Amino acid sequence: MSAQHLTVREFFEDENLSIRLIRRNPQEPYPLHTHQFCELVVIFGGRGIHFTEKSAYEVQAGDAFVIQGDRAHGYRDLDNLVLVNILFDMRKMQLPMVDLRNLPGYHALFALEPLYRDEHGFENRLRLTAEQLDHVAGLAEILEREIAAKEPAYAFHCTAAFMQIIGYLSRCYSQAQTPSLQPLLRMGSVIGFLEEHYASPVALAELARVAHMSRSSLQRFFKRSTGCSPVAYLIRLRIQKACELLRSGDQTVTEIAFRVGFTDSNYFARQFSRIMGESPRDYRRRILPARK
Repeated sequence: MSAQHLTVREFFEDENLSIRLIRRNPQEPYPLHTHQFCELVVIFGGRGIHFTEKSAYEVQAGDAFVIQGDRAHGYRDLDNLVLVNILFDMRKMQLPMVDLRNLPGYHALFALEPLYRDEHGFENRLRLTAEQLDHVAGLAEILEREIAAKEPAYAFHCTAAFMQIIGYLSRCYSQAQTPSLQPLLRMGSVIGFLEEHYASPVALAELARVAHMSRSSLQRFFKRSTGCSPVAYLIRLRIQKACELLRSGDQTVTEIAFRVGFTDSNYFARQFSRIMGESPRDYRRRILPARK
């Protein structure tokens, strides 16, 4: 039986707000399904089995985890499982991340743990203390009230409330001392370092010091975590930052190349074309058609 696919149109009523909060009290058994958006799940009570196409694992009060939209999952064998689902679409929200991307816990929670979940049997999930869970409950209530009230500028306030939640959970993951979380936090530290220093020369030895690993271990574990080498990740990150600058339309392509860390504009153009499928100038022309 194929997984059910849930669409944005079914769950997001307002095209200006790509966030929705759903309480499940209790959560009913739910068959395998995928969706066009992501979910942030926080378990507030009870227990049950969260399963994917490859594995199954018990969830209980205090567990917090992210489900990427293309990952089929469901719930079964439930015992008064109480949870909050926050549905979101980061691509549409364009959040001002500021320095959140420097937090190892952000990368571990939102990117690395979802990829590693089946391989590690969910041992890398965030487990909140009772105090932390109470704090998240308060933040979720603020978000829920803003969504329900729909007062003027409610989309702004909903987005701000959601940012508080993901910022707090990222801090909780970053500060966790649980041994099972440390490998992903190390990789999160490396990614955070790259996010902060992408425009500077970055040596593999420096990344190894950040991760407290040997260079060979870092390269092996980083590729398993992200699907690419640290160097390839850095190049993609620089191209991503270059796209943001190209969309602003204020600087020349050469100036942008140097600003994001490339020392050779021709090499930048080749890497940009390889990753984006078009040249920097063609990209700018397509995004900003009125610009000559």
